[in-house]
Amino acid sequence: MQTLTRARLSRGVQQIAFQTGLSARLARRGRFRAVVMLHGVGGTDLPKPDFERAMRWIAAEFRVLGLNELLSRVGERRVPEPRGEVALTFDDGLRNHIEQAYPVLHELGLAATFFVCPGLIESRRWLWNHEIRARLSRVSAGQLIALAQTLRPTSPGIDGIVAWMKTLGLEQRHAAEARIREVTADFVPTAAEREGYDPLKWDDLRRLDPSLITIGSHTVDHPILSTLEDEQIEFELRRSRAWLEEAVGRPVDLFCYPNGSQDMRVRHMAAQTYRAAVSTVEGRVTPHLDWHAIPRVPIAAHLPLFAWRMHRPGA
Repeated sequence: MQTLTRARLSRGVQQIAFQTGLSARLARRGRFRAVVMLHGVGGTDLPKPDFERAMRWIAAEFRVLGLNELLSRVGERRVPEPRGEVALTFDDGLRNHIEQAYPVLHELGLAATFFVCPGLIESRRWLWNHEIRARLSRVSAGQLIALAQTLRPTSPGIDGIVAWMKTLGLEQRHAAEARIREVTADFVPTAAEREGYDPLKWDDLRRLDPSLITIGSHTVDHPILSTLEDEQIEFELRRSRAWLEEAVGRPVDLFCYPNGSQDMRVRHMAAQTYRAAVSTVEGRVTPHLDWHAIPRVPIAAHLPLFAWRMHRPGA
């Protein structure tokens, strides 16, 4: 009951702060910089109307820059604009970024960075965790228990199995995927799943306005880098950059860690290939940040919550 009361109180405070403009004023205090983190657009987590409202609010309240420009201003020790400076980033290279997000960005003239996986574009495959979640959602409770007994994850249930798979080495994870595919051999994606998880296409990338959209790497096919050997990490970093640069004919010098998973070893290797890399750590951009562990502010479908996060990223 107390938890529910606190949640309602927080939501009420966020609503009032948004309606009065307090959230934006608090965010702009001290001339701040932030990188916003987005994933899918148009599904239940972020319906297109909510995405569009958030983008219109950002355009009205802050100066939106490309990530490279924002970083250049940090590196040159330039004082942020009085309105604050925001960069937009989209992870995973999804078709809905083209169909749902890009028209809004183009209309509003908002720069953004799309982090994509060229191996998934080429093969037309989903991110492995998207596929596994969708497949596991089809099995019965009994089948899920049997799978857990076979796979032996550290925690039961769909979330537990996926979280456990993120800790596995590549061969072990592939073996677990194969077992789940065996159990769900009759799996057919729904229209909603395809809208949420289908990757974009090469032609989609080439049609994007290069003055508006920057292409960044998200590895070849989205492995969890901290679980890989050095040779595997180097392949994912270097091959994805070379592949994307050849495909789109532009430099690719920004990187995004799959699942946000990185450690000192991974960051050091990323720094050998990319100018900068974004993480999933919640926070704003400071003058002395590690350029290969850039924090971000997560989007929220509820605009008052998102507005509050611009001032309190961990909310």
